[in-house]
Amino acid sequence: MSKKRGKRVGILTSGGDAPGMNAAVRAVFRRVKDLDPHNEVVLFKEGLNGLAGRLEVNYLGNIEREAIRGIIHKGGTFIGTGRIPELKPAPPGCEDVALWERKRKEITDVAVVNLRQLGLDSVVVVGGDGSFNGMSHIIAAYEERYGEPLGLVGLPGTIDNDIWGTEDTIGFDTALNNSVAALRNLRDTIESHRRCAILELMGNSSGWIALAAGIAGGATTIMIPERPESYDLQLVLARVRAAVRLAYRSIIIVMAEGVKKASGRPRVAEELRALIEGDPEIIDALGRPLETRINIIGYIARGGSPSARDNLIASQLGCAAADLALSDVAHAPMMVGTQGASVVLVPMREVIARSPRLVEASSPLWATAESLLVSADQSF
Repeated sequence: MSKKRGKRVGILTSGGDAPGMNAAVRAVFRRVKDLDPHNEVVLFKEGLNGLAGRLEVNYLGNIEREAIRGIIHKGGTFIGTGRIPELKPAPPGCEDVALWERKRKEITDVAVVNLRQLGLDSVVVVGGDGSFNGMSHIIAAYEERYGEPLGLVGLPGTIDNDIWGTEDTIGFDTALNNSVAALRNLRDTIESHRRCAILELMGNSSGWIALAAGIAGGATTIMIPERPESYDLQLVLARVRAAVRLAYRSIIIVMAEGVKKASGRPRVAEELRALIEGDPEIIDALGRPLETRINIIGYIARGGSPSARDNLIASQLGCAAADLALSDVAHAPMMVGTQGASVVLVPMREVIARSPRLVEASSPLWATAESLLVSADQSF
């Protein structure tokens, strides 16, 4: 008697690594096998690079429980990750559009053939909107070539928390806690010397990490790419002056890295430091310049063991993704996300079209920051 064959589900982690990705992979695997032990799980190594690479060295087939034991507490992603920019259409200003499109087709063709060769029923991708975009393109090419549907489910995995359609992304809470811990450690030495610090945090197009860390860590002011008023250097300087006038011993300016691009000033932190240290009003108040240091957290924010919250979110979304991946009901590519305490399903095309989710002027968190940060005319 031949062994019963269940469904085959592929999993990959793509884009930037995010703490909690391992918990997501574990949850998908355990749920897939729990629903039917005959179901099989295939893991792609190195993200989209593995899917579009040499199959024999870039996938792990018919995964058993031993392969994923002990991974839930580890940061990063144990199967690796990566990006393929050429999966997107040629960007504006591309010098050779025809060459770009040929490369895109070659990569897509390899990925499509690999998926077909493995006989997958669905694919689960943990990543951001770039990964969702690339996988959606590959799945569309697969269905066009073979005339058969192939399920695609996305889990939002990015420390930036900027995926539209979900309140939480896997990895954000850990990055936030790491950033707040760095801010608190920095405050100890800044307060001892009565100095100012500019703390640069991750966040290329969105300022959610900087905004949340600045509020939770008690920053003097916060600079994020979405809000031009936040990186007006004269207004920032006015806030620093107020903090000096009010006898603050530690003055910490939290800045998202994306401010450099949004402001068109790649050395904006250095410019701000020069303004603060050379300001006559501050020098007069202190009797000396206010020494200002620039600190960059960088990739440290996304390292280390995932927080309990990230592992919890990853586990909930992973189980929901497995249910959807094994569903017999045909559906377009979907993302599983959170709204309040509920898990929600969002069409991936909408997620791609409306991401990144940015900090709007009407954001409650931005309103909270404006109430809590030092103001130029603060009197208490």
